[in-house]
Amino acid sequence: MFIARAGQDMAAGAPVALIARPRTLTSILVLMAAALLLRAPAFIAAVTDPDEGLYVVQAASWLRGQWPYIWVWDMHPPGAPALLALAQAVVADPVLAARLAGCLAVGATACLLRALALRLGAEPATALVAGLLYVAHSLLNGGLATNTELLFAPFVVLAALLLLGEVQHAGPPRSLLVLAAGLSAGMALWVKQVTALESSALWLTMVVVALAQGRLRWPRLFGLAGLFALGAGAPTLGVAAGYWASGHFADWLQGNILAPLAYVGAKDEAPGLRLGLALGLPPLSALLLACCGLRFADATARRAARLLLPWLAAAVLAVGAPGKYYDHYFLILVPPLSLLAAFGLTAAIRFAVRQEVQRGAFAVAVALMVGIPTVAMLQPRLAHGLGLRGADPVRQVARLAAAELGPSDTLFVANWHTVTYALAGKAPPTRFAFPMHLSGTEPELAGTDIQAELERVLALPPKVIVLDPNRWGLIRDEARRAIEAAVARDYELAGVVSDGGRPVEVWRRR
Repeated sequence: MFIARAGQDMAAGAPVALIARPRTLTSILVLMAAALLLRAPAFIAAVTDPDEGLYVVQAASWLRGQWPYIWVWDMHPPGAPALLALAQAVVADPVLAARLAGCLAVGATACLLRALALRLGAEPATALVAGLLYVAHSLLNGGLATNTELLFAPFVVLAALLLLGEVQHAGPPRSLLVLAAGLSAGMALWVKQVTALESSALWLTMVVVALAQGRLRWPRLFGLAGLFALGAGAPTLGVAAGYWASGHFADWLQGNILAPLAYVGAKDEAPGLRLGLALGLPPLSALLLACCGLRFADATARRAARLLLPWLAAAVLAVGAPGKYYDHYFLILVPPLSLLAAFGLTAAIRFAVRQEVQRGAFAVAVALMVGIPTVAMLQPRLAHGLGLRGADPVRQVARLAAAELGPSDTLFVANWHTVTYALAGKAPPTRFAFPMHLSGTEPELAGTDIQAELERVLALPPKVIVLDPNRWGLIRDEARRAIEAAVARDYELAGVVSDGGRPVEVWRRR
C-alpha cells in the first residue's frame, strides 16, 4: 500500500534529531522575522477582507463580556474571535492587534512546518525553505487578512507533526501524543469546521502506517481512536456546554451547525468552480511547479511525499467543501504544498545543477520563490503608496461617525465594513453586525425573521447610519427600501468620504 510503504521506509531510516540547538533558534527567528517583515504592509489598511472585520468586532464584543452568537452573530465557530480577543487584550488598536495575530500565526505555522520537514528526513536547509515558502505564499489569495485559514493552520500543522512523527516511532503510537494531536485538531476545528477533513486524513495516515508495520493491533486502535476523538471534540463540546449552561444552546447550534449547512446549499455571488480555480491556482503555480521536482527526489523525499499526499488531497477537498470559491480558501493548500515544494525544489536542483554550484543555485531558486509572491503582493500597494499617501477611508468613516456620537448613541453600519464599529468604539445595535447577514441576500442563514430585526434596528433609532451607495447590489430589495425610507425621513448628510473615488455617506439623525 502507498502510505504503508512510505511508513515502513521512514521507520527503517535514521530518526532526525530535533534537539534544540543554535541553528534551531536561528531558524525560528528567521521565520518569525520573515512573517513580520513580509506582512507589515497589511498593518496600514483597516480592511483587506470583510470577514476579518467581523472577527475583530466579535473579539471586541467578547472583551466586553458579550459572547459570540448571542451578541455578535456569525456562522463560524468562535475560535477566530477568541484568538483575536487575546490579541486585542494586549494591543489597543483592534486592526493592528488582528494583523499582529496573523503574523504570529504565520510564523508559528512556518516553524512547525520546518520541524515536520526535519522529522520527515529533510536536511536543515530544505526544512527552513518549507517554512519560508509558507510565509511568502501566505501573502497571496487574500492572505494578508487575518482570516480563519491563517489562524487554524498552526493547529493543523501541529497535529501533522505529532501524527506523522509517530511513523518513526518503534513501538505503537503513544497515547499522550495521540491525545495531544487530537486536541490540536480540535483547536483547528474550533476555528473552522472544514479542518475536520485534514485532521481525519492525517489520523488515517498514521493508522494505516502503524497497522501495516504491525505496530498496532485493533483493540489498541479503538482506544487510540477514542483518545483522538476526545481531544478533537473537547474544544467544541466545551464551548457548546457553556452555551447550554447559559441557556443559549439554540444560538450556538444555529451559528455553529445549522447555518453552515444552509450556507453550503445557498446560492450567492461567490465565483463558480472554473472561475474560482482560475483565480486561486495561479498564485500557487510556483509551489506546484517545485513539487514536480519530486520525480527526481531521493528515497527519503519520496517517502515523505507519500505521507504528505493524503494531507494535500484532504486540503483540496476542504477548499471545495463549501461549494463556493473565494480566494482565501486556497490558503488551506499552502502548508502541505510548501513541504512538498521544498522537497521537490531540493531534488530538482540536485538533479539539474552541477554539485559545485548547487548551493548558489538553490539560494537563487529560493529567493525567486519567495520574491515572486512578495512582489505580487507589493505591486498594487506600491502603486498607491502603501496607503501612506492619504488617510484610510475606513478609519475616516469611523472618525466621522464617532464625532457625531455621544456615549449612549447608536451607530448602524448599513452596508459598509463591519470593522467600523470597532474603530468607532461602538457596539453594533444588532447581533447581526455583518451587513450581509442582516440585509444581504441569504436571510435564511440567521434562523430568524431577519427583516423584522432590521426594522427593529431602524426603529431604535440609530443616531448615525453609514451607507455605501455603490453596494446596494449586495442588499435585498426589501432591506434597501426600509433603509432608504428611514434615511430620507429622519436623517441629514453629515459627511462623505471618498473610497477610491466612490462616495461613502455618513448620515446623522435630525
